[in-house]
Amino acid sequence: MNFRDLREKIIKYNTRQGQAPELSDFFSIHLGKLIEIGAFSHKLDSIKDSIVADLVEYRNTYKLSNIVLGMSGGIDSALTASLFKEAGWNVTGLTLPIHQNPEETQRGIAACEALGITHKQVDLSQAYDNMVSQIQEDASADDKASRVRRGNIRARLRMITLYNEAAKQNGIVGSTDNFSELSAGFWTLHGDVGDVAPIQSLSKSWEVPALADMMGVPQETVYATPTDGLGVDAGDEAQFGFTYLHFDIVLLGLLNKIFSSEGADENDVAIIDSVKSKIKSTGYKRINPVNLRHPLRGNDLYDALQNLDDNLLGD
Repeated sequence: MNFRDLREKIIKYNTRQGQAPELSDFFSIHLGKLIEIGAFSHKLDSIKDSIVADLVEYRNTYKLSNIVLGMSGGIDSALTASLFKEAGWNVTGLTLPIHQNPEETQRGIAACEALGITHKQVDLSQAYDNMVSQIQEDASADDKASRVRRGNIRARLRMITLYNEAAKQNGIVGSTDNFSELSAGFWTLHGDVGDVAPIQSLSKSWEVPALADMMGVPQETVYATPTDGLGVDAGDEAQFGFTYLHFDIVLLGLLNKIFSSEGADENDVAIIDSVKSKIKSTGYKRINPVNLRHPLRGNDLYDALQNLDDNLLGD
């Protein structure tokens, strides 16, 4: 795939309701630089094969066969399910509506059907209402902090349900977060994170949609507007105030040490500062839990436990 074709595909996957992302000259130039160094890789087959091989190895190492994950109607969960299935896991996808937009739930069901995985639905709306009432959370408050708290309740109720289903199946729970969400802190501690995260190293603006398209995820899901389904805002990008492509250009530019604000106008600088702020302010989530050192033995106990794990797995 040549430079021009790759750039056109990236733009295509980030088009919402027929509107292509508006990249300033500054962001367009940096996108080109990232394509040139391979940060937006065209080697999709290699990426898929590597992830599938790792999932096969994990399944065999821990003698597991069943995986349960939430099917939100979004692209991340659909791609995650397809990768587990390709790796030979028995996949169960749960739709878990909580006063949900019916279109989102239906997309989750359609993805299960298209991918040929088991589907179950558990409507958690009443459980959510009861929880909000029990902890005296104001269900009518419309400020962002209140919406975020209620969104976290939704995520944690869903994870309770997923782990209960996994326990019934003697299986584990799959995580559906991607690298862009991980970096932005767009996930709920103890609410979105399961046991294995196949796509947590993949960019939302390119690798996730490109792989999903390749894996047979329904087109309506591939091109759906990204949303967390938590009722916080109209969608992920509405919370940003810009697109995932803008976020990833800054993020990958910083990680690859090629990003410079030289030539950026006022709007560009505002996006750059916002991306840096989101990464900086959510770092605590990416190191949770923090395992403090033993006062006398330091990290020796953790190292010894890891060695024990490795030795026992080899028996």
